[in-house]
Amino acid sequence: MKRIMRKQNNICGNYGTAIHRDFVPLFVDDYYAHMFGYDNAAQVMALPSLLTLFCEHDRQQALQNYAAIMAGKMRPKVAGYQNRDRFGQLCSVISIDHLCQWQGAPALQITLIDVSQQVAAKQALQQSEQRYRSLVESSLQGILVHRFFKPLYGNQALADLVGFSHVEPLLALPSLLALIPEDNQQQAIELHERLLLGEMESHSVVTEYLRQDGDSVWLNISESLVSWEGEPAVQSVMMDVTQLHRQQQRLEFQANHDVLTGLMNRRSMNQVLVTEFAMSKRSDNPLCCLILDIDDFKQINDQYGHAIGDDVLRMFAIESLKVLRDGDFLARWGGEEFLLLLPNTAQSSAMLIAQRVRQHLEQSPITVNGQHHFWSVSIGLAMLTENDASPESLIVRADSALYIAKQRGKNQVALAPQFYQL
Repeated sequence: MKRIMRKQNNICGNYGTAIHRDFVPLFVDDYYAHMFGYDNAAQVMALPSLLTLFCEHDRQQALQNYAAIMAGKMRPKVAGYQNRDRFGQLCSVISIDHLCQWQGAPALQITLIDVSQQVAAKQALQQSEQRYRSLVESSLQGILVHRFFKPLYGNQALADLVGFSHVEPLLALPSLLALIPEDNQQQAIELHERLLLGEMESHSVVTEYLRQDGDSVWLNISESLVSWEGEPAVQSVMMDVTQLHRQQQRLEFQANHDVLTGLMNRRSMNQVLVTEFAMSKRSDNPLCCLILDIDDFKQINDQYGHAIGDDVLRMFAIESLKVLRDGDFLARWGGEEFLLLLPNTAQSSAMLIAQRVRQHLEQSPITVNGQHHFWSVSIGLAMLTENDASPESLIVRADSALYIAKQRGKNQVALAPQFYQL
């Protein structure tokens, strides 16, 4: 029992990370292992499945969520679970999931935050308002009670989260909506009203709040209906997850973007292609696909070195984005080849855009040892037709047009044939 108590004290405020595929552990850090009473990550890595750490009633939901996420039917999300450590004790956790690449294949990364103390605190708060006050004043989590966003009670931890030196100025605000970004206010109002109307007992959300110093903080907020001075109100328990949110953003960016150029990668562009192809087929709006290839790129690498070749790839991304429109999608497709998708764009307009990009890149030399060296791109253009049964058909036609541009002498734009049978 002493060992268990030490473990609980150590994990307070910590979070752990694991990566798995079909719940078979691929990576686990020591913090994750400690949350379940293990001495180190190696002990958890030896488990046949991470599902053994879930309570029985949560395992089916975890399996369903995993299958939906990996199939692209559901976005990774924040969810609450009950886990059981190796000593049989229950602990409540928040799981922040997102897709990642592990050894060249998709996997799911989970970051667990132990909120057992928060859950225990919420249960205690329901018993007595006096106990509520004594507990929350010493809590490390921000705790707020409000009604229609008029603050009724808050602790110092809450004031610290949103950048107030004392809680009194925070409680004097006419409305807490001033701390919520405008784009998020409607969702906050709807959730608040549903709680007050009894349409749901509680909810949790990760959202952005604005601090007094102009910076922002990302909070995990758990809200439930309470009685305050005989009237219904909403209790919010807030935890700062800014670091986790930014880490998740970085990992999501890395998973969806090319490391060298910062453009979308092939995996991300494939998802856009499927979506835009379906929308164009449904709405009969035009869609154009362009494949751009840097001319004589091997010669650039051979003559100037791979570092200069990398500079050319980065310059392609930077300079192309300067002349493209908002809503155009540009991705590194592979090597020195790039794919440009132009939704709601007819062939004539797409040709003008392609020529604008080509001419701009033609006038953007690289500098080697103080001397300018010019380079160019060839472009193949295909517009979606009724003969295109899949995004792959559209890409193949654009690629055939690129071949024509290369055959005709490079540094030009060529149109694809109107029909191509895969």
